[in-house]
Amino acid sequence: MDMNVLIDEMKQKTIFTMSPTKLDDLLKEVDIILERDTLISGYIRILKYGSHYLTQETSDKNEVVLRLFASKEEARALVNDHLETYDQMWDGCGCKVDYYS
Repeated sequence: MDMNVLIDEMKQKTIFTMSPTKLDDLLKEVDIILERDTLISGYIRILKYGSHYLTQETSDKNEVVLRLFASKEEARALVNDHLETYDQMWDGCGCKVDYYS
């Protein structure tokens, strides 16, 4: 996987989706900063490539969803928000993670 091409594509989009079959290739190219099992939708991660931070999670449509962030703190804020939503889902709130905005 050419990470420089991926980063350039991600700079043009709010989210980037890819097939789960490409996830292992992605993970080989990055440093995993944080990894948490959502217990509902696989792992949610903060990844680092060079000076770039990415979040990675799997949507309810079984797509790998990536977002690009300028800082680890911004990436952590999204991950914490989504983890909180997953916790609420376990409690039966009826809420959902919005993977596509």
